[in-house]
Amino acid sequence: MAFFKHPQSESPESVPVANDHGQLPLTPPEPKNGLRDFWQHWDYVLGMVPELAEFGVPVLDAVGLTLNESILAEETVGDVQAGDVLLDKGTRVIPRMLALLTGMGIRKVMARPSPRVLVVALSAEAIPASFLVAAQAGEAGAQSHRLEYIFDSAAQAVDAIVEQLVRADLVITVGGLGESRADLREVADRIGPHDFTPVAIDPGRDHGFALAEQRVPLLALPADAYAAFVLTKLLVEPVIAKLMGAGTDPELFSAYLAQPLRIMPGILTCVPATVRDARMRISGRPSGLRGLDAIYRANALAILSADGVIDVDSEAIYLPLR
Repeated sequence: MAFFKHPQSESPESVPVANDHGQLPLTPPEPKNGLRDFWQHWDYVLGMVPELAEFGVPVLDAVGLTLNESILAEETVGDVQAGDVLLDKGTRVIPRMLALLTGMGIRKVMARPSPRVLVVALSAEAIPASFLVAAQAGEAGAQSHRLEYIFDSAAQAVDAIVEQLVRADLVITVGGLGESRADLREVADRIGPHDFTPVAIDPGRDHGFALAEQRVPLLALPADAYAAFVLTKLLVEPVIAKLMGAGTDPELFSAYLAQPLRIMPGILTCVPATVRDARMRISGRPSGLRGLDAIYRANALAILSADGVIDVDSEAIYLPLR
């Protein structure tokens, strides 16, 4: 089974704040037929997310944080040579690393903190998805906090979000993109520089990015839990990793399809799947409660791109689900 990284171009330089004219700091990729390529969009969004400041922390308190320095062997022991990299910069600290660190006499490391992520449900329809997104953010290493602002006016929702920015390194709104009377896009200028260009991904075409008060990244996700889950795995989790100074590339693997599929040309199509013995069986593209059940039971998220029909036994890329 082969290991893949996504087919990204060179990532643009990270810029943490908007420019003096209140515009996003990077030039957006050009859309084609009204849609932006997902991986170009991925680079674009990640390029506008800053890394959090590093600080010194005792090793016991560093569990769950990411190292901001590589740990090198100080002397030769067995197969380990002095100067060998034992732990790479950006590695997330886990408990079994502590014996290695303290055995080398290291009691304090330079690390980046867990980002404070605020997840806000903006409609009743978005509440199930907001729980999913908040939990996924916590599993990705964030300090996750979830709120519900169910307003008839998008302006009221924006005011409530702005009041919470002091406690957030990243804001994720769920819903408020047309399924209720409060449409965030209508008042996005009040949030900060923003971009709601449709993206060539299914589900999740309609989502957005903003710099709230020109400094705090904000990702606006749809209310549909299936779409929110896909975008959380492919976009939100890399953004959290970027804030922590960790690696951002999704770890994608491949398997062989157990059935033929037909997908929309030019659209990155994501569907729940089950992978066993290098064979991938697609769960379909269900919606509603059945769709949530399919997400729960899947052990992979198939990420498909083709010009129409994908034949049985074709090699397909997937993201493993824990």
